[in-house]
Amino acid sequence: MNKIQLLTKDIEKSFKGLNRLTLVCVCLSFIFSLVVGLAALNYAERQREKIYVLDQGKSLLLALQTDAVMSKELEIKDHVSRFHELMFTLSPQKKTIQENLDRAFNLADKSAYEYSQDLAEKGYYSRLVSANISQQMIVDSVVFQGNGYPYQVKTFARQYVIRESTMSEYAFVSSCQVLNASRSDVNPHGLIIEKFVVLENNLVETRKR
Repeated sequence: MNKIQLLTKDIEKSFKGLNRLTLVCVCLSFIFSLVVGLAALNYAERQREKIYVLDQGKSLLLALQTDAVMSKELEIKDHVSRFHELMFTLSPQKKTIQENLDRAFNLADKSAYEYSQDLAEKGYYSRLVSANISQQMIVDSVVFQGNGYPYQVKTFARQYVIRESTMSEYAFVSSCQVLNASRSDVNPHGLIIEKFVVLENNLVETRKR
């Protein structure tokens, strides 16, 4: 075998080795691109599953839900709870009472305003101020009634009326329906309460402080 033949074989071996190396590099690049693409898709999917809820209207908390229905229910429950806390947690100061009511009205339709007007005409808020009475609402649960839209919910809560020497506890139940609306600074969940009705507000006990 002459030198030319040996050189030719060496060149062929070199080309084969180069081809193998190129093929390995291409395969590794493809695998790397595939892994990066899958990771990006997984990250994007997890980002779409994120929602934010208000913690008693004070701060935004990140909530992760795998089910869009559960996410919506969470927002509705937070919206309804916040509305009740604003409507019924009151201090014996006229300005503070009005500020809380105004914030609650941003979350509901005229049924909430009409309910508060009825209380005002009966002198309810005036008595809180004149007798130095505080009121606190603690929501126990917000329960969905059916699966249709608008969302029908019932709220179960405890209402405390705090006087200088006594504290009275009331079992409170209300109903309303919730509709989708535009999100805003004063309505971060983008929901609106309609047909608000107080079903029960019964005295449980009165005890000395």
